[in-house]
Amino acid sequence: MKVQPQNTIVIQGGHVFDPQHSLDAVMDIFIENDTVVALGTPPQGFIANETINARGKMVFPGFIDLNAFLGEPGFSQKGTIASETRAAAQSGITILCSTPDSKPVIDSATLAALVQDKAQQAGYCRVQPIGALTAGLQGEQLSNMFALKDAGCVALSNQDASFQDSRVIQQCYHYAAGFDICVFSTPLDTALAHEGCMHEGPTSTHLGLAGNPVSAEISSMAQQLILCEETGTKLHFSRITSKQALDMVISAQQKGLAVTADVALGNLYFNDEDCADYNSLMHVTPVYRSQQDRQALLQGVNDGYLSICSNHRPHELAAKMAPFAATDAGISVLDSFAAAIFNLVDTGKLTLAAAIGALTALPAKAIDQPAGQIIPEGRADLCIADMKQACELSTEDLASKGHNNPWLGESLVGKVTCTINGGHIVYRA
Repeated sequence: MKVQPQNTIVIQGGHVFDPQHSLDAVMDIFIENDTVVALGTPPQGFIANETINARGKMVFPGFIDLNAFLGEPGFSQKGTIASETRAAAQSGITILCSTPDSKPVIDSATLAALVQDKAQQAGYCRVQPIGALTAGLQGEQLSNMFALKDAGCVALSNQDASFQDSRVIQQCYHYAAGFDICVFSTPLDTALAHEGCMHEGPTSTHLGLAGNPVSAEISSMAQQLILCEETGTKLHFSRITSKQALDMVISAQQKGLAVTADVALGNLYFNDEDCADYNSLMHVTPVYRSQQDRQALLQGVNDGYLSICSNHRPHELAAKMAPFAATDAGISVLDSFAAAIFNLVDTGKLTLAAAIGALTALPAKAIDQPAGQIIPEGRADLCIADMKQACELSTEDLASKGHNNPWLGESLVGKVTCTINGGHIVYRA
């Protein structure tokens, strides 16, 4: 005798859009427990426990964020796994890759499991941790890569920390290739960057602030691409900032290297000139570069080369109340992540297909996960959005503990109205 599913949902009349599978039509979606069981026509005997009216709205695969700092463990004044994943759910994110630079660092299987368990208890989205590439992110000793992968880490990274020397990087890449685990790298030659807090150019000179040149990014990339080719590791460049870096990614892919890349949402919105009034919200890592770089990165997304990540880094108010260079770098993004991207579509800077691909198929490929798609028998991770609804984020709307959000008070067009994670409604506007 067939066991009746405990949870059944029909999403009625939504415009289903999944460019990876050429879905672009109004149709119903039928969900049983955590699975999409049919598109268009209900399975025989299907009875919905819940009906979602999606007429006039778009239905996308659940979004994937490749880089977000959650605060916990160690920095609960900035954010907790519950608060930040709740903010993620409000932006249609169903998979979130958490950074390893918590306190303690995520360099053991126990800590990786702790993060996932807390996310599961919160229930808003799946957190798939990025483990530390080196012990304690010190750039000296290799972490236990096999144990981290076995504990659910989808990639390894040294985040923004430097390595002792190039030999350590080479060893890390050799071992990562042996364990078939992707390395996430934020390319930066720290000697060339010389503690620069913004892009090196006319604006940094005018402001009297230490500059971080493009050469600091691309010289590090060149070295890592050589090691990637030598070792055969899967390499993902996290949060690239310049046209030159994008060109190097494209060239590496054309050469056949296993290289992918993403760009932080902020780098699609802001450039170094936005730092002109010493606005501490513009102090971020990696830095915002020139207007030409911003335009090139937007084109890189439109051409299908780049995923978009949040680079979410929430801070308490005190962390931004200091002279520009002395403030904690980063912005809080998750509350406004989807709306800001939808706004780029509404203003013609991104095509809808490119934006959704950069949030679903491309990041799923980077972490080698069967996600970011709407298919029968696939996991029911979905985002429903009203692409015409104007929204303005206020402090009262924030789920994240971080109020360092540059889109606060800004009028954006496009809003997530419902997020479904594994067949469960985790957010409804």
